[in-house]
Amino acid sequence: MNFLIFAATFYTLVLVGMYLLQTKLVYPGSEVRAKPELYGGAGVQEITLTTSDGIELTHWYQPAKKPGYPMVVAFHGNAGHTGDRLKKLSYLTDLGYGLFQVEYRGYAGHEGTPSEQAFKSDGLDVLKWLKSQGYADEQLIMYGESLGTGMAVWLASKHAVKAVILEAPYSSIADVAQSKYWFLPARFLLKDKWKSHEAIKGVKAPVFIFHGEKDGVIPVQFSRKLLEAIPGEKKAAFFEKGFHMDLYEHGAEKDVTAFLNRYVMPTMKNVGAE
Repeated sequence: MNFLIFAATFYTLVLVGMYLLQTKLVYPGSEVRAKPELYGGAGVQEITLTTSDGIELTHWYQPAKKPGYPMVVAFHGNAGHTGDRLKKLSYLTDLGYGLFQVEYRGYAGHEGTPSEQAFKSDGLDVLKWLKSQGYADEQLIMYGESLGTGMAVWLASKHAVKAVILEAPYSSIADVAQSKYWFLPARFLLKDKWKSHEAIKGVKAPVFIFHGEKDGVIPVQFSRKLLEAIPGEKKAAFFEKGFHMDLYEHGAEKDVTAFLNRYVMPTMKNVGAE
């Protein structure tokens, strides 16, 4: 009997601890970020936008190099910051596309507490700014990596964007959490569930998913679940030897470029932002 009481008490403490610590587990944040030049970002503009609750977030912006080319709006994963991803995404600007790297509250030295609701509101602020620069919805490509795929999918479900690119996505954070913490009612403890498998049903744009078969952070099964939920045009690449953060080492750039050449380039109009 004493053992049962101890086990029940310990389990309850674990539940409470997981609930209280979930923000740090889902959004660990990152160290203070340096200027773009330190990461090889010569010419990258820093754009500071004030959120609805008064927090200043500084994002990184590179206008399209070629007239009429869309703007890629990139949302990184739950660790690090835009500087860590600049080199990886540089091929997109080399191709002529614009690149707007979104930074999060609670990351890269910014104030604020991360949450699904706050991230979505901040993302809408970014799209509003891009619109003020002359970029219409159909001139935007949503790019999400890991945690950031939830942002890319949700915004694409609300705006008629040109295309969506998802690197190591999930069906929902609740699915991922439940698979990792199978011994807990994790999906019910989560405040932010990021239900991409539901949001993606509202996406009209073509979607490209790429994922590593050996991914231990977001199991590839959840990427396949998301793929099945896509109602329209879709393509996918699954890398047999790929893990979570090394997909570009397995040829992802070639696959992303092929997707853009098929679904974006043929329909482009020479009406890019000045």
